Amino acid sequence: MSNVTVADIARHLGISTATVSMTLRNKGRISEQTRQRVLKAIDELGYVYNQTAANLRNKSSNLVGLLLHDITNPFYAEMTVGLSREMEAHDLMLFLANSEESAERQQRFMDSLQRNNAAGMVICAAQPTPHSFFDSLLRRRIPTILVVRQVPDAAFDFVGTDNFLGSQLATEHLLRLGHRHIAFIGGQASSISRSQRLGGYMSKLIEHGIAPNQAWILPCGASRNEGTQTMTALLEQHPEVTAAVCYQDVVALGAMLALRKRERMIGRDFALVGFDDIPETALVEPALTTVSVAAQEIGRKAGELLLERIAGNDEPAKSLILPPTLVVRQSCGSQA
Repeated sequence: MSNVTVADIARHLGISTATVSMTLRNKGRISEQTRQRVLKAIDELGYVYNQTAANLRNKSSNLVGLLLHDITNPFYAEMTVGLSREMEAHDLMLFLANSEESAERQQRFMDSLQRNNAAGMVICAAQPTPHSFFDSLLRRRIPTILVVRQVPDAAFDFVGTDNFLGSQLATEHLLRLGHRHIAFIGGQASSISRSQRLGGYMSKLIEHGIAPNQAWILPCGASRNEGTQTMTALLEQHPEVTAAVCYQDVVALGAMLALRKRERMIGRDFALVGFDDIPETALVEPALTTVSVAAQEIGRKAGELLLERIAGNDEPAKSLILPPTLVVRQSCGSQA
């Protein structure tokens, strides 16, 4: 690492260290001529900005943490893109970590961010996360935004989607196509988001005079493999089912494989709706009808709220719920 300091550059140019420092931070009124002289000297002398030292001086950094529970899910990749672009536009660097649903890993990540004077963090909390974790965040006064998974009684801004409405849209679409034996596949039983989506599904069935069949409501993990296994079990035990609302697109993509293996023609013999609208859903054959929750926009809005909190906004915490939309493709056999 270069040992050249700001003072060395100042002596080399015959100017003050304050002028060099302001040029490096793009602050103050520095003439273009002086700025170019400083930048040229930095290049010639091999100066490297010491971010760690700056963090210690300022008791803050340009580091923002993003903690997810499952970085393998394409939905979170899309959300990360939106957040990352918003951070980069304000010269902040995003640091990503994966809790894998571990409260212990989540705690270690938060501790590490604080030791590095992180400017703030965005969290999709692990299940279960003790409330003491959020109490600790409040005490440490780390600007924090919760995304996707809402935490009851947590005094932090939240950005997510209307899970209840999204599932209603999916179920209504299948009912309109004439289906009456509609399953619900995916999600963990302890998930608040799943409860909300399950509520939307059940409310639409009841609205149409159909009693929800608990045998057709099956939880599973967020993977293609578990989607395949769960759909296989459903078809073996309940071949009368003709349609399904899937908790996530990744589960629906796995369910597609199970349907093909049993020679159930997707879009003709069986209708399928996913949730999230990840890019792959438009590329599979047949393309998957899904509920779009604007993943990139969730990330962007979370970034906007975090920037406000970093800037000192101390208003009461608020929830920003983005409306979902149904994206109709061929997996239900109709473009209507």
